Amino acid sequence: MRATVMRDKKLVVADIAMPEPGPGEVLVKTLACGICGSDLHALKHADRLVELARRSGGPFVMDLKRDIVMGHEFCAEVVDYGPESKRRLKPGTRVCAMPLLIRKSGIETVGYSN
Repeated sequence: MRATVMRDKKLVVADIAMPEPGPGEVLVKTLACGICGSDLHALKHADRLVELARRSGGPFVMDLKRDIVMGHEFCAEVVDYGPESKRRLKPGTRVCAMPLLIRKSGIETVGYSN
């Protein structure tokens, strides 16, 4: 699939692997996405954001040596479900982003992640 990624402090469009929904997760297809001010701030100051996250012990993790998917504000439609999902919405239902994943391992950000 195609995505806008941060690579070497630049935004580029790249082909990335299609994600697989994990336990309790929903796979969605992005219909529209914008690059907001927070994305541009991250683009310019990613190294400082990573350092502050490490020092604070927060859940914010980015490996700046790898592509980072940008665009955490989006609308999408439900495509599929992972195992153990409640399947409350039918495939094709339109949804909007809450840019966090709540997993058993803790909270992970969406949009500023590898």
